[in-house]
Amino acid sequence: MTVSRTRRRVLKEIAATAGVIATGSGLSTTALAATRRDADVIIIGAGLAGLNTALMLQDAGMSVLLLEGSNRVGGRVMTLDKVPGRPEAGGTEFGAGYARCLSMIDRLGGFPMEKWLDTVELPFALNFDGTLMPMSAWPDSPLNHMVGKERTAGGPLMGPFALTMMYAPRPSPLNGLDSWLLPEAAALDISYGDYLKSQGVSDAALRFINNDLPTADASTYSALWHHRLFRFQEFMGGIDGLNRIATGASRFPEGIAKLLKREIAFNSHVTAIRTDKDGVEVRTKGGRSYHADRVVCAVPLPLLREIAIEPALPALQAAAVRELPYDNMVNVFFAVKEPYWKVDGLPGSLWTNQPMGRLYHFKSDQGEYLWMNVRNPLSPWIKMKDADVMQDATRTINRARPSTVGRIEAIAVVNWSTYPWTRGHNVYRTPGQISRFGNVVADAHGRIHFAGDHTAATMMGMEGAMESGERAAVEILQLA
Repeated sequence: MTVSRTRRRVLKEIAATAGVIATGSGLSTTALAATRRDADVIIIGAGLAGLNTALMLQDAGMSVLLLEGSNRVGGRVMTLDKVPGRPEAGGTEFGAGYARCLSMIDRLGGFPMEKWLDTVELPFALNFDGTLMPMSAWPDSPLNHMVGKERTAGGPLMGPFALTMMYAPRPSPLNGLDSWLLPEAAALDISYGDYLKSQGVSDAALRFINNDLPTADASTYSALWHHRLFRFQEFMGGIDGLNRIATGASRFPEGIAKLLKREIAFNSHVTAIRTDKDGVEVRTKGGRSYHADRVVCAVPLPLLREIAIEPALPALQAAAVRELPYDNMVNVFFAVKEPYWKVDGLPGSLWTNQPMGRLYHFKSDQGEYLWMNVRNPLSPWIKMKDADVMQDATRTINRARPSTVGRIEAIAVVNWSTYPWTRGHNVYRTPGQISRFGNVVADAHGRIHFAGDHTAATMMGMEGAMESGERAAVEILQLA
């Protein structure tokens, strides 16, 4: 679909400007009909959702202005290019079902790809309550107090790490990828802990599962949301089909940005949006004012909460924006100075039932590194300085894996919980929130449209972000 020549001419001919009258939110109270337009559409946020929205609208003949608060594109896709091993701090894997992402990669001319399984060392070693062992020893370990098939879940490759998948019903109770939004799915919008207990999970197994959840407590996590995650993973075909860009995932959003005709306005921290029947005004922290016909907010909910919106969002949508939680994620990366696994004879990767979670050993043509990701909401690392996190993380690994003493070195930290342009890692739902809110965060509000993986109805992760940008663009094009 293209924008009519008449509409483009009218937009270009609008030349009158209006004075700015200060208000409590910093927004003008002047009618927007006679205000000069900076673009047909302003897009806030240069993550994958914002980039895809911008490119689709540009392809359709619209002028777009992309405002980004940080100095980079990609959002939660972040390759640490200057860190040894070029580790990934955010979105990385492209699943077989990532149709939009893979199509865009083709448009960009392709990238050198590698299988995820070829870059990470499996199986894991296991540390359970301070006892270190190979995963193969777990089924018969005297520390294993699980029951029945729980004792051997995951086999020698994944061990108790696979317990959550063991309790994933097959076939899925969700027929389609968007079935989690159907009224009949509401019966599953209960505590995941209650659901697991109904399936006969043991207390010992629940302890492991809790450690693998964003809330660290299955009673505060929606079973329906977890079923949605299982359904999505099933559609992706499992870990066997995961691939990654060998030169770094950030090449993906950077490539999309290069297709945009207009330069992205970096370091543009949006603080307020005002709309009326004629247009949109967007204000930034620096005092800049931009005007357009419509706006797309493609920022995570923690940032959207800080943007003053006039007129205010409907009550239910405002409550969803305010209440939907994000998990924490502290990533710590280590250089390998010596192969510690040759000292204790165990695999380089480590899984624990402790707050430190998992330690992955990655090795590819880009180099070698260790990655620890901690999601425990009670972790003190969430609020600590990076230098202190690296010091404490090193001590934690040394205790869990004595052979690492003097053989690894912390080299980088990415804390998505405190990163100013995300304030969290991934959105999730607590029990009852799907029944209450559905996907209301995706609803357009007058001239304001919303994108971001938190608004996606079918896919999740990077593909979910691309899906949401496509939906927002189509909404606008249907109104053109």
